[in-house]
Amino acid sequence: MEYPHNRITGQSTRDDATAYVTLYVQSEYIPINEAALTAHVQQWLLDNVPDIVSTTAEHREQTFPVTALPPLPA
Repeated sequence: MEYPHNRITGQSTRDDATAYVTLYVQSEYIPINEAALTAHVQQWLLDNVPDIVSTTAEHREQTFPVTALPPLPA
């Protein structure tokens, strides 16, 4: 099972090197702005990792495995 998360991809100056950062946020009572958090992490990567020249981010939703239900009794 894959939970909802934000995936940041950092492109480097080298073609064979890519950085991936995955943000899983779990908070029931404290509101967290996931878009703002993702933007800050993207900016941090650009400011603090010399090889990273650009970033992209995407939100991935939760997926569940599908199990067939047994037929109802007649």
